[in-house]
Amino acid sequence: MNEIFSYLGIQLSETLLLMRKFLSSEFEAKHIGMRFEEWIQLLPLMEKESINQKGLSDRLAKDKTTISRLVDGWVKKGWVKRIQSPEDKRIFSLKLTPKGKSIWEKGLPVVQNADLVFKKNLKGEDEKDLFLLLFKIQSSIQFSETKNVPY
Repeated sequence: MNEIFSYLGIQLSETLLLMRKFLSSEFEAKHIGMRFEEWIQLLPLMEKESINQKGLSDRLAKDKTTISRLVDGWVKKGWVKRIQSPEDKRIFSLKLTPKGKSIWEKGLPVVQNADLVFKKNLKGEDEKDLFLLLFKIQSSIQFSETKNVPY
């Protein structure tokens, strides 16, 4: 059983879980107006001006039904609005409302301060090495997902 804790995926998952717990408690303590889980799921809408539900589903790795419920909740809270495509009435793009953007931006200082806590024991070179290693891991995963694609 102890052998399982030597797997990289387990260690990264445990670390991510601790980081999310820390951020969740910070969001609650600072009364941000949304939970950290909601905040992080809105990230794709901050990265792009707008995104459709299919794109959001791909980005968050969640199924269509889950994304639909998630977006319905965001719309109800006034954080996101659906904009119907003029070309295809079946397609809606999602855009953050001013209220959603304001609350999301309220969470930024909390995330920035948490980042300082996460990096506290890292030296400058350690941080660079960590980012390089994470990039290598992400690249390995992305390559393995496309290895069955014909050249």
